[in-house]
Amino acid sequence: MRPVKYFPGPATLLVAILLLTGCEQPADDTSAARKALEELQQKYDELIEDKFGDPVEWAAEDIENIGDWDYKVENLAFSSPEDLESRLNELGNEKWELIWLERSNDGFMAVLKKPSISYLSKIPLSQIGRYVIGGPDGTE
Repeated sequence: MRPVKYFPGPATLLVAILLLTGCEQPADDTSAARKALEELQQKYDELIEDKFGDPVEWAAEDIENIGDWDYKVENLAFSSPEDLESRLNELGNEKWELIWLERSNDGFMAVLKKPSISYLSKIPLSQIGRYVIGGPDGTE
């Protein structure tokens, strides 16, 4: 099983910006908002750089995840059907899909799967092209 990588995507930054800009602030307090946004951008950049130093390498790994599955085998011990149901719901909330359940000595052995995370697969190809080859919104 491949380890799942967490990539704090643009949505994380967008939510933070929206939260900060949506707060009512006095007109003279724009420097505090700007400073908070700059600190947030700096932290975001540090996270990205630490985990994914080379964007081309990250993109190549992300493209390889498209269409792949992550698998998990877990032993589910339980004291009641409700306990088993609760644990299965927790796994479902984490987007794991149960594909096999087999009785074991101390409960059940569950085989689960979920799609590998690929951030580039969620971006329309036309938008990726703007950033790769440049364009009205993708030029620096």
